[in-house]
Amino acid sequence: MKQQQKPLLERWNVVEAFEKMKKYTEQMLNNWWKLWYKSPYKELDEFTSGIIPWKVYTIAWYSNVWKSRFTYPYVNHFLDIWKKVLFFSLEVDKWLFIQHLCCNRYNKYQSDLKETDIDVMDYSNLSIYDDVYRMDDIEFIINETKWDVVFIDFVQNIQYEKGSEYERMSYIARKIQELAILNNITIISLSQLSNTIARDVTKGNTDFVALKWAWEFVASSDVIFLLRMVDNWMGLTITKNKFGRRPWWEIYFQVDFWKSKFEIVQDPFRNKEVF
Repeated sequence: MKQQQKPLLERWNVVEAFEKMKKYTEQMLNNWWKLWYKSPYKELDEFTSGIIPWKVYTIAWYSNVWKSRFTYPYVNHFLDIWKKVLFFSLEVDKWLFIQHLCCNRYNKYQSDLKETDIDVMDYSNLSIYDDVYRMDDIEFIINETKWDVVFIDFVQNIQYEKGSEYERMSYIARKIQELAILNNITIISLSQLSNTIARDVTKGNTDFVALKWAWEFVASSDVIFLLRMVDNWMGLTITKNKFGRRPWWEIYFQVDFWKSKFEIVQDPFRNKEVF
């Protein structure tokens, strides 16, 4: 009788999987920062367990402007804790991106920023591409080097020639998730909202969110931050969260646009603390 071949992929042993889960849980409870690391906003970390490798975080807005600037404090923060950061700036030229980044780090307005203010060693672990748009090229660069965090600003600008527009964005969404898992990295992607959802968001209806052109961007994201302008503040709603509860309230930021500074503030509409 012919011997049956082993399957190419062996099934997980349930006991081993349980022991691994138990070990990770104990580490998380005792020293969670050893497993993953904090974001610039401890208030958000209370809900999302910080920034976790092999996961995808999506920042969504109907505008093309503020969501990019919201990433700059994250970039500087990750560099400060010695993470290797890759940034695909598909909307903002490299020189302007660096200027915004330095304004945030050194607390300077663009008109006041001087070359002598900048310490290039602060950015020794940062790589920036502003001329790479094809999904194949993005995949190659991510696979080429060991990164900790990859930013893609923004996903609707990624080019992939096969299929319809919807099939293109579906493929890109799945590929981003695959790259995060296979490379054990965190990917923070920026996305526009569909026009219909954008109208609801401006009215404060954030119970449902569809990222522009593909539901797969919602499905493949582990955490989604939805941003909107509310009078003179920026509102943030966690519309998807695999790592904890979703707060029912909106979190508000006071914004210094020119320095790309975002500070969590007291709820301006109910006159009480956010947390």
